[in-house]
Amino acid sequence: MNNGQGQPPQGRPGGDGAARRVVRPRADEAYTGDTIAMPRRPATPEPSRPVARRPVRRRSPMRLIMRVLLGLVLLALVAALIFYLRLRSAASAMVVQDVRPNAPVSSPLAGGMNLLLVGVDERPDHPEEGVRSDTLIVLHLDPNGRWASLLSIPRDSRVNVKGIGETKINTAYGQGYATAEALYGPGTSPQEGGMALAAQTVEQFLQLRQRGQQIDAIAQINFDGFAKLIDALGGITIDVPRAIVDDEYPTPDFGTMRVEFQPGVQQMDGQRALIYARTRHADSDFGRAERQQQVMQAIVAKLRARGSVGQVLFAPTLLNSLEGAVKTTLPIARLDVLGGLGWISSGISPDSIGQVRLSPESAPNYREEGSDLVWDPNDVQQVVTAFLTRPSEAAEAATVQVLNGTDTSGLAGRVSLELEQAGFTIIPAGNAAAAGVPKTVVYDVTNKPRTAQRLARQLGASVQQGAPPGETVAADLVVVLGQDAVK
Repeated sequence: MNNGQGQPPQGRPGGDGAARRVVRPRADEAYTGDTIAMPRRPATPEPSRPVARRPVRRRSPMRLIMRVLLGLVLLALVAALIFYLRLRSAASAMVVQDVRPNAPVSSPLAGGMNLLLVGVDERPDHPEEGVRSDTLIVLHLDPNGRWASLLSIPRDSRVNVKGIGETKINTAYGQGYATAEALYGPGTSPQEGGMALAAQTVEQFLQLRQRGQQIDAIAQINFDGFAKLIDALGGITIDVPRAIVDDEYPTPDFGTMRVEFQPGVQQMDGQRALIYARTRHADSDFGRAERQQQVMQAIVAKLRARGSVGQVLFAPTLLNSLEGAVKTTLPIARLDVLGGLGWISSGISPDSIGQVRLSPESAPNYREEGSDLVWDPNDVQQVVTAFLTRPSEAAEAATVQVLNGTDTSGLAGRVSLELEQAGFTIIPAGNAAAAGVPKTVVYDVTNKPRTAQRLARQLGASVQQGAPPGETVAADLVVVLGQDAVK
């Protein structure tokens, strides 16, 4: 058979054994045959791709250190802020307004300052007794040289008190306390009035303004506060120089009792130290002033023993212990005041605290009128000079002579007066052997280095050892003024 076109039938796979023939279509003809299975090629494995890993970031050791330091700084700032807030809270309870006219702006960092310490005998349970200042001490602080000086004024010293006239100096506080609003205006508290009038009276009595000085701030403390201060410190150590027996020591109920102190080194708590500082019947008010300064030196020694950091950390505790017992016009929570007090206290030692007392030994030309002490004004000024002089410089006891090395008449006399007001001991001025000296020179003739350095700073001059050429001198230090001193 054929398929009608004369062709044999197409073989099929799986047929009866006839040969299988594959017919391929022409190029212009569609293929209609069976699907031809194409041979599979073995799969070529694709090259493996590495798995992408996130790069490991290694932290720089310096970056880690910086982060730690930053954290520590932040913690320190937070701690400092908390500490300051505690300090300010404690200080706010004792800081009062300075009601004096043109009250000075006090800052221990702005140069030397004078703080009036008023020990007040006040008995709240007996207001009829009034109040009076039992102790008057002026404290001079010098932050540049990191030294201090104490000047005790006897309470029976006769002075002129505003509104009263000639009377004892301890009356000033009571007068200001009783007439606070009349003297300083409505709203003035009795304590503010008492502190203000006491400061004005002391400033006038010592003639501080004539020396370019003033009472910069006032602090008052009652007996209870004095004892609390020492107890907060854990007591103080006192070397009692001689035996003391007082059969008439006053008690709070207006009675008396017997007190005794044996000589020698001993530990005292607040009450014992208060009795030691107040007793006077065994000797006098002058002996009491000596003991009060001794107690203040012991307080400084106890504070210094804590170290700079310990003093700072102890400050809030100390202020809290004095709440209600101390009032002051010194803005102790102000940062510049805190910095100044911290700077001084960290470097001062008891040996750097001068002790000056107005007494028959330091001011011999006095007289007694009744129970009043009348002091010679010139003697008082000599005592003030010693008070405003660095202790080590005071020990030099140097004399100064000023010689005019210029053609300006009267220059040596004028400079001598300025130096005397600054606390130097001056002998009569004169003219230098040669005129036309260009620069002022301080000649240290007898080796008085402390005084010479302060004198040079005062005049903006240089220091040279020995006597000035061609001069016959009678002073320890000689100033030869040059043209730079002419103003």
